[in-house]
Amino acid sequence: MKFLFNKQVIFDSDTGLLAVHDEQDDPVQISNPTKRLLLLLLNHQGEVVNREVIFKKVWDDFGMVSSNNNLNHCISKLRRILRNLGLEEEVITTVPKMGFLFQEEIEVEQFPELSCTSTAQNELAPPSEPRSETPQSVLADNKASSSLWRRPQRLMNSITMVVAVTTLLASALFWYNNRPLDRKEVFIGKAGTCSVLISESLLHITDALSFKEGLLRYAQSLDPQCRSDQYLLVIKSRSYKTWSQELSRLYFMRCGNLRENKAEICWSLNEPINSSAS
Repeated sequence: MKFLFNKQVIFDSDTGLLAVHDEQDDPVQISNPTKRLLLLLLNHQGEVVNREVIFKKVWDDFGMVSSNNNLNHCISKLRRILRNLGLEEEVITTVPKMGFLFQEEIEVEQFPELSCTSTAQNELAPPSEPRSETPQSVLADNKASSSLWRRPQRLMNSITMVVAVTTLLASALFWYNNRPLDRKEVFIGKAGTCSVLISESLLHITDALSFKEGLLRYAQSLDPQCRSDQYLLVIKSRSYKTWSQELSRLYFMRCGNLRENKAEICWSLNEPINSSAS
């Protein structure tokens, strides 16, 4: 499969080659892990792919050793190659504490490879040999006996299929009703020097796009400043009710890590005095 990025760069996911669209005579060869990484991010365009998922899909599943150094090296290499091939836009974004994201703004076109295998097989296949003729009476008797034998078998197969489907649906319903509530945070853009993340549950509203754009504009007006391992988090409080039932109360907080305790801490946009967060 071939992919065209912004009508400028072609990526061949089968061979691992990257080249300028109009100048494919001098392509750049990337390693298999780098190829798998680019394809994984591409298949989840616009979504943040967690580091643990990348480690598994790119290295662990292929019997290779995964590490942050290997991942960061592949990301840097991909960014450098795409930039050298003329793609000036930021293609891959780092989302602190989470993973990496293939930018949704990048236009991607797919070019499936055409295959003539089936046609060639049909053309090269030898002509079928003529079947020996059988008296019509023998064929009729065999057909009747086969039909009688298959009826109870088909009935049992149908019953087994119904039971299996019913059991599967019941199991899925039980799991759905008892599934743990995951906290998934979504990257919505940059404000100041901070990546802005918001709880996915807040986007389950009628006009999610307008809501997200409004939040991002407000965050950008605050011009927050973050270090490389910090980010801006927007949450909705359920502890305190607003004076109007029609309003929601949202909080903008800066988050980072406590190195000594290996824990994450969030505070107001102004970092507290003598904070141990980094």
